[in-house]
Amino acid sequence: MLFPELKLCLIFTLLLASFSTPLYALDIDQLSWNETMEKWGQVLFCQRIYNRPEVQSRLYNFDVEQCDKAGQLMSNVAARYPAQEQVQLKNQAERHALALSKNTAEPYHAVPACRTYCRELADTLDKRNER
Repeated sequence: MLFPELKLCLIFTLLLASFSTPLYALDIDQLSWNETMEKWGQVLFCQRIYNRPEVQSRLYNFDVEQCDKAGQLMSNVAARYPAQEQVQLKNQAERHALALSKNTAEPYHAVPACRTYCRELADTLDKRNER
């Protein structure tokens, strides 16, 4: 059995690794199907985490707003596919979010990684809207 501190460190490292692609280096419109699915799944995971009662006290006012913007961005990216493929993509993203949830023992440990991830995607949406 792992010590609680080591388990916490492993969970946090796993989450950071799954969110590690620097978003500023990506052309969000050039994502492959799998990249889109993974990023959308990560956003859906974060949105679920933010809705958990035990996490509410760890959130800032802007966290949910930025995560919603990130979800909007990923919906916009998915919109380049035909309607039936969008449904398939969202279903796969939901499954990815579920897998992330199952591998997260303590939801509140995901808040820092989700905060950074959603903020970067929200900034990308804001920059797109400024064009």
